[in-house]
This record gives sequence, C-alpha cells and structure tokens, in this order.
Amino acid sequence: MSLTSNRRLADRVPSLVTRPGPMALAALFLSAYPGCSSTASPPATGNSGSGSSSGFESSGGGTGTGTGTDTGGSSSSSGGSSSSGGSSSGASGSDSSSSGAVPTGSSSGGSSSGSSSSSGSSSGSAGGKDAGGSAEGGGSGVVSGGDGGAAAAGCAGKAYKLCDDFETGTAGSLPTGWTQYKGYGAASPQNVVLATDAAHSGMMSLKSDDLGKSGAARAQKSLASLGATASKHWGRIFYKVQSPAPKPTGGVLHNTWTSLFGSAGEDRIVDTVENTGGMHQWLYNLPSDACSKGSAYNWSYDTAWHCAEWYVDVSTNTFRFFSDSTEVTTIGFTGQTCSMMSNPYTEVIVGSTSYQAPPAPWVMWFDDLAIDDNQIGCK
Repeated sequence: MSLTSNRRLADRVPSLVTRPGPMALAALFLSAYPGCSSTASPPATGNSGSGSSSGFESSGGGTGTGTGTDTGGSSSSSGGSSSSGGSSSGASGSDSSSSGAVPTGSSSGGSSSGSSSSSGSSSGSAGGKDAGGSAEGGGSGVVSGGDGGAAAAGCAGKAYKLCDDFETGTAGSLPTGWTQYKGYGAASPQNVVLATDAAHSGMMSLKSDDLGKSGAARAQKSLASLGATASKHWGRIFYKVQSPAPKPTGGVLHNTWTSLFGSAGEDRIVDTVENTGGMHQWLYNLPSDACSKGSAYNWSYDTAWHCAEWYVDVSTNTFRFFSDSTEVTTIGFTGQTCSMMSNPYTEVIVGSTSYQAPPAPWVMWFDDLAIDDNQIGCK
C-alpha cells in the first residue's frame, strides 16, 4: 500500500521532569496505517509530562504542515474539510492500530458491577445543552447517527465503574480525588480547576484555561480501583469550548483533552488538530507521533456541550472513537502491534493542553466523565 505523507521534524521541548521530550516525527494517512515501529518508549511517571509537537497533512490535495512547540513553527496548511492528519507529542506514549471485530455496544448506562469511584452527586442539569454532532459534510470514515445528548443527571444513581460529575470539591481547586498532571515548559499554566461558570450537569465542571500558552497542566485520577476494567472499557466525557475558539494564524493548533496513562506512557484518546480555517480533525495520538491516526477536518467548534466516547481493549490493541454518538472509524483500529498500550492503564488525564501557543487563551470545560464495562452513550 503506498502512503502519502509529508513529514517534518519537530522542535525539542524542555520538560519539567527527568524524562526528556521526544523528537516528534510522524505521518497520518487517508487509509489504514500500513505499519509501524515496535520500539517501546521509556516508562513515565503518572504525574508529569513533557512534549513537543509536529503537525502534518497527508490527504488528497493537502500540503504538509509543520509546526514547532510553543512558537508553533511555520507551515503551509491548505486546511479544508477533506484533509486528514496533524499530530504532536507531549509525554511518553504508546499506540495501537487496525480494524476488526469489536463489540458495538449500544447500551446507555452500563450494568457493570462495582460502585462509582467518584464522590459527589448532582441533581438536575445546569449549564449548556448538547446540540447534535458538529460533523460537517460527509467525511469518509464517519458512521452517521446520534447527537451530543441532552444534559445528563451526573453520577447520581449510576453504577458505572468510574463516574465523576465534578460536583465534589471547592471551586478554584482540583476536584476531590484528582491530582495535577504537570505541564511542560517554564511558563506552563497550572490552572485546571473546578468552576461554576459552566456545567453540563449539576453546578460545577472541570475548567481548563491555558492563558494562551502551550503545555498547560491537566488533572489526573487513579484507575487502580477499576481492576480489569482499566485495560478494557468504554469511556465518555462531555466537553464545551469557549467561543469563539482561537484559530491558528498559520500551521495547526493541536490540543489533547483526555488521555489514558500507564507504564508505556500516555495514549491521547480525545485529541484534536485545528487548521487555519477553524475546522478540526480527531486523532488517536502518541507523544512520539508513531502510529498516530487522524480523521478528515470535518468538525468545527461551537457554543454547545458535546460528547466524546472511546473504547479500548489492551489485550487486542483495539481503539474506537465516537463524536456525539457518531463513530469516527478512520482513527479506530484493532491488532496494531505498535500500540504500546499500557496493561493496565493506571490514570485517566483530563484537561486541555496545546502543543503550539494559541493566538488567544484556549478555555474549555469538561463534565460527566464515566468509565464502564458497557457502552455508556451520550444520553
């Protein structure tokens, strides 16, 4: 299978920890990734991060784009809703890939055993409402159907293996049971905290504000109580981006919103790259950019709450992703041996961090995180 790619070497990024930031070198493809290196990345601790970024496009008509870290090196992105690619790096990581038989799961609200590992419950819903999928056009690899779902009632009465509606703790501080996942760079913002200015349910959410700088810190929560579910599960999180969202003036703007972390490093499972036209793609991404997979640039940011879902099975190196209940098949895989998925995953990381400094502060909110043995859905 021939591959169309434009590669470029990213700048090295200073790290706040002993683990060095990798030299990111990567490419994304319109078709399934044909192969990858099996070289393992060094283990990393669960409370620190380092990163560098490389962006690229390899779909029909798209010219390769290049960016650096913090300063966001120059690039010649042609954007467009049909291009695919873009990736970056930022802690140590792991990956996997391919397609194959994976449980489709359609249940809303899993019936798994085990009590919720998140404290705090909320009654009623407050804040934004979901406004259907923002997918534009009919980009290949997107299975249509579904929407963002109406505001759910948080974690009250839910039996998910992990549920956090971010209602426990003090506004302006980290949620109860969460610790800081450090950013990278001397000027890394550290303010990912509970906030009351937006919520998908209840009265609070987790707010992330990068102050217009790259490498922002995020929040992390242990998955130790999940047992085998940590390595094979469905996950869901709601998110809202402050409007208007900053657009890169050149090249791309790469943001990671949710990651799974373990001995093999960070797997970026809710990950986006935005082009100069304000359209974004979804990615499965690693800090090394190896084995990363990207969709077409078919989405744009708005004022609504939206839902992101994922499925991972470490034993089969499987990943699936859904945007507002619509599966984005171009970034899913099964059996890709270069995945380096951690068995088990030990932390989930939530918060927005950028690998190029945005032209204005990137602000967003996260709410109603859930992990379970069965598909949870967006309702």
